[in-house]
Amino acid sequence: MIEFALILLLIGIIILAILLILGDDLRAFVFDLLQTWFPDRAAALTALSLI
Repeated sequence: MIEFALILLLIGIIILAILLILGDDLRAFVFDLLQTWFPDRAAALTALSLI
């Protein structure tokens, strides 16, 4: 059981490291993708990006 907890902890650390490295680029990519899929909501997305 402790091995399962350690594996989950390791996966969490890896995900956090990836988010720290790619954080701003990943956020910009997601906003561009959402603006492509939902162009009528572009104003709402740009308002969210100001927060």
